[in-house]
Amino acid sequence: MPRLAAIAGALMLAACRTTGETGGANALYGEELDAALGLYGPYAEYLVLDGRPTYVWRRNFRTAEQNYFCELRVETGFRRTISRAEMQGFPDACRLFSVSYKAARNN
Repeated sequence: MPRLAAIAGALMLAACRTTGETGGANALYGEELDAALGLYGPYAEYLVLDGRPTYVWRRNFRTAEQNYFCELRVETGFRRTISRAEMQGFPDACRLFSVSYKAARNN
């Protein structure tokens, strides 16, 4: 969580206007579980896989023909720190996990 706060602070101090996007799974390594909860809301499922707590979020992308899905699995270790995060599923559904940011500095 402190790392996300530092990134957010840096963005606010950057040029007048900054925009961008970062992938969901990549942004989570080393963060506390609260970072994922803050970004994606409540998890859909809690599992214990190989003795490790694992949290699962799912996203759904609908077209006229079909529903497509993507799943984000986050494994935690010591003090609920994210030790592994991986995404699997239909690319357009996985894009729903992307984090968009836009920062503007008030002068």
